[in-house]
Order: sequence, then structure tokens, then C-alpha cells
Amino acid sequence: MSDLIKTKKYTSGDKFLEDISYGGEMYQNLKDIFIFRGHQSGSYKLIPSVLRHKLQMKDAAGNIVEEDKDAPFDLANSEFIQKNVEYIELRRFFDVCDKNSLRLPPVDKIRQALYTQQDIIQSFLNEGEWLPYDLQELAALAQHYGMETRLLDWTTNLETAIYFAVHKEPNLTKEDLSSDDSNDVAIWALNQAAFSVMDTPLKIIRPPYHGNPNLAAQRGLFTFWKVSGLHIPSGGTNGKELEIFKRLTNRTPLDELITEELGKQDRKDVIMWKLLIPKKDRKVLYEYIRNRGVSAASLFPGYEGAVRCIKEDRSFGM
Repeated sequence: MSDLIKTKKYTSGDKFLEDISYGGEMYQNLKDIFIFRGHQSGSYKLIPSVLRHKLQMKDAAGNIVEEDKDAPFDLANSEFIQKNVEYIELRRFFDVCDKNSLRLPPVDKIRQALYTQQDIIQSFLNEGEWLPYDLQELAALAQHYGMETRLLDWTTNLETAIYFAVHKEPNLTKEDLSSDDSNDVAIWALNQAAFSVMDTPLKIIRPPYHGNPNLAAQRGLFTFWKVSGLHIPSGGTNGKELEIFKRLTNRTPLDELITEELGKQDRKDVIMWKLLIPKKDRKVLYEYIRNRGVSAASLFPGYEGAVRCIKEDRSFGM
């Protein structure tokens, strides 16, 4: 990693906790200006969930179509197709939630076209920057409740990030488990203050906490890497216009994108930290945050969070 992004590997959970506590070196380094994200493995990458795998192309009957290696375009990796698939999924989320009387942020272009689908056509023909401002709050809501989006979850609370690094994750896929070749959990720290004064593709958004008790309890916020616009001219989609499909989806991890974007600048500050703590000390970390009032019960207010807390306490022998 570059000097912009530093890794610190601890020999024990106790050493890590000492370092982030008052008087420790990392306590001073991370004070006030950083946001945090916990990973259950040091090998997991900072890639949004929707970009961790290429699209599965399907025919009209919903059957998966095998990749045609002789095709002029790699549609499964096309940024143009990827963006429109994401839009349609957000639109479905809006529609289902609205039909079931769930609170939603106002998205006029979806609301006004629910029965015409003109918004889908317009989205396909006129590509602005992605993710557009009017969809960011909707995407954050969908992401927080499990939908795959282009957002990454962060928190302003380090102890919350520790929880997500050490808790028992019930939804890990076989792909996740097979990619875990690390003996550590990881805490990522991002210098949000640095990006408040720079014009970069990295955007940090905090949706309203009102009406979203989980997000409020977790002090959650999100990042995404803005994609510049794509556009099909009104003259049609033949010939050179089809070049738009050749632009591939960028699946580069966030830390690498930041290094590429800022690497040529003469900067002295650290933009990101990656803190690695041995997995064998997960219980030490869990007991630390439990003693400070952080658990599934506090981060997921309600009966479900209470039950999760009891199960996780039991799994750590508490």
C-alpha cells in the first residue's frame, strides 16, 4: 500500500485495544476525523456488494444465458448494463415498499412513472452520473436492509465497526468463506475530513436517521465511487453509438481507487488505515464492546436484536 493508506497489524486483541484507548497512538491518529468499517476477514476487499460479481445474463424466460466469447461486447461486465440493472432493482424496491405502506424518500421520476416505465426507458437512453443525487437516499435505505447496491456501509463509531468485524455473520456465502485466507479481522478507517475539501469521485452520504432506527443506532453512513455519465445519442444505437457497451464496470477496491486518484498528490496525511487483529482474539474484542454497551441489541433496536444479542453472547461463552 502507498503512504496514503497504511496497515497496522497487531499481535493480540489487547494490544489493539490499548492502542485505540486514551493515550494510545491510534487513539490520537483516528480522533474525530475518521469513519470506520469492520470486516470479518483481513482478506475481504472494499468492494460494494453489487460489484463483487459480474451480471448473469438471462433470456426472456429467465434462463441464464451462457457467455458468448465471440460477442463484440462483454455485456455481463458492461458498465452501461450494470447501471441500468441497478436502477431497475432500486425501482422494484421502491414499488414493493410503497405498496406495503413503508416510508420512502421522495423519488419523483419513479413515482410519476410507476405504471408507464418511461423512467426505465429514459434511464437507459440518457445516462447521467451514477449514483444520481435523487436516488442516493433510496439506495442507502435498500442497502441497509440487505439489497446489493454500489454503496459501502461505514460508521462514525469505532466500537460499532468492531462489532461487525467480530460478530457471527449468518449470511456469509460459500464464495465469501472460500476467499477467507486471513487469520485476522480488519477495521478500516477512512479520513472523511480529507474528502470534505477535495473534489473526487468518492462521495460520502448520510441519509436521515429519522424513521430508520437501525441506521441511527449504528451511526451509519455510506460511501460510493461516482461513475461519470454515459449517453446514447438521439440518432440511434447503431455503429459507433454501440461503443457505449464496451465500457467495463470498474470493480476496483476502494483503497486502490483512492491510491490511484490521490497517489500523484504530495500529501502528508494518512487517508486510510487498515488495522488487523488476530481472529483468535475475537472474544476479547466482543467482551470489550459488550462492556461498553455495544451489541446486537443496541445496534438493531427491537426484539430481533435482543435475540441476536443472546445468541451471540452464548456463542462467545458469555
